[in-house]
Amino acid sequence: MTFKQFAKSFSVTAAATLALTLLSPAAAATLDLSKPADGHQAMLRLIGDIDGKPVFKDWDVTILALLPGSKPMPILRMQGYNVGRLIAKPAGSHDWVTREVSYYQDLKSGEIIESWVNPMTKQRQCIVQVANDPVSNHMVPPGANGRAPGFNLSGETGSLRMDIPLSYPNTLQPAENPEESSGPSYLASEHFIFFAKRADLISDTQSSTLAHHAWFRTGPWLPWMKMGQTPGYLIYSGQGNKYASFNELPATVKAYTLKHFPSFVTAPDSFYQPNETSWTYYAKLKKAGKLPEKCD
Repeated sequence: MTFKQFAKSFSVTAAATLALTLLSPAAAATLDLSKPADGHQAMLRLIGDIDGKPVFKDWDVTILALLPGSKPMPILRMQGYNVGRLIAKPAGSHDWVTREVSYYQDLKSGEIIESWVNPMTKQRQCIVQVANDPVSNHMVPPGANGRAPGFNLSGETGSLRMDIPLSYPNTLQPAENPEESSGPSYLASEHFIFFAKRADLISDTQSSTLAHHAWFRTGPWLPWMKMGQTPGYLIYSGQGNKYASFNELPATVKAYTLKHFPSFVTAPDSFYQPNETSWTYYAKLKKAGKLPEKCD
């Protein structure tokens, strides 16, 4: 073999090797979750869809009441979902625009209920379902000295935990709302753990990461429970999944939403404020004289 023939043969072999390398899974575009920018991208795809499509995250929850010195007592179930959309903004930031509904259910049957006998007061109360619109925020990428989200990778699985302590003035102040207000300040906490396949989390080729999640929350008595400033609080323990469409949600949740809150079948198209909570929603209904009164 002459040098010319050898060089030609080597070139063909090298080109073939390069082509196989580029086509192999190991060479596919991946994210380094230890880097702030890559970790932020992975987080966006975990909670939403960077193509701007709506995503649905549901939950199936048990609510427990905790009174001082007493064992936590399961009192209700709850099912609902959040539907959100990522809207790309300049400099890599996003608006995360969402709305959410959640429906209280009988602890044993799982049936959505409109009234409830409070086991702590023995009084029947009309329920105000959750219908919060909007629940939105800005998502800004980390700067040069920013920190990467705390992803945990173990084997073929990855997770991301978020702990959100909350404290702000209570919309329902006790002087004007003695039965509905737990005090001058709203004190609560939200805790999420999102789980996904490791390969999906580090992939840089998909716009949305399929995931499921655990949700834990502590919060004050709900206004419609009429517990006032009774010592104690609520514990929410649940789990859920991420979906690409409304049709994938549980049948009972879909049916109730279509009947009572049809605008919640998709995500908002733009960012607007102020955010709604169960407390601001209750206050609006009360001010407008629209709180449910006949619910037996």
